Amino acid sequence: MNNKMPVSISKITIIALTTLGQMIKSARIERGISQLDLASRLNVSRYTVMSIEKGDPKVSVGVSFEAAYIVGIPLLGDDLNQLNNLSLKLSNLASILPKRVGHPRQELDDDF
Repeated sequence: MNNKMPVSISKITIIALTTLGQMIKSARIERGISQLDLASRLNVSRYTVMSIEKGDPKVSVGVSFEAAYIVGIPLLGDDLNQLNNLSLKLSNLASILPKRVGHPRQELDDDF
């Protein structure tokens, strides 16, 4: 198994993941939740919890967000109605944006 991080991971992303991992670990310890208990609630291995807490970019964002939720770290807010409203607004915005992003077409100069 190759433990190298993908080249496409930026330094800011690595710092953000590490920070989130530290926040999850601190909140977990403050709440008296063991790594094994958190792993059980996430339906993952203890090794995955250790990876989350280290900021491993290979852990899925869904598992990391769920870990944050379980230990009481609100991501994008902690009010369900606010999150639903935000989701609806973003969905509405997405509906008016172009369906594809591509290269702009160059007009042909056929004036010989």
